[in-house]
Amino acid sequence: MMDAAVAPGGLALAGREQDARRSWRAYGALALGAVLFVFTIWYQVYGDTRKERQAWSDPFLQSHRQWRLRTAFVFLVWSILAGFCVPFGFGALIFAPVWLWFVYRVTKGMILFGMGRVI
Repeated sequence: MMDAAVAPGGLALAGREQDARRSWRAYGALALGAVLFVFTIWYQVYGDTRKERQAWSDPFLQSHRQWRLRTAFVFLVWSILAGFCVPFGFGALIFAPVWLWFVYRVTKGMILFGMGRVI
């Protein structure tokens, strides 16, 4: 039986590749959140935080995980605030810049993840 090579972060390379695939799926779910808010928050909170503690010992994956969680929660809070402001006629004025900010954060995170850079 061959031992898996170990990455600098201490994770086996096979485990790191699996975690990287999970991170790409998480970014995909976050991108879907521009339309499907509930799905995004569910995946970020339930799917992304229910992983083994060791999986987040890699600083690269941990930084992107925190980036996604902060993005999802801030987007959720501001979207709820915008929803409450719709009856007063200025909900869209709040939601439009929040949505643009959300798209910017997801795009920037995906680009930096693809480049292998820590956020």
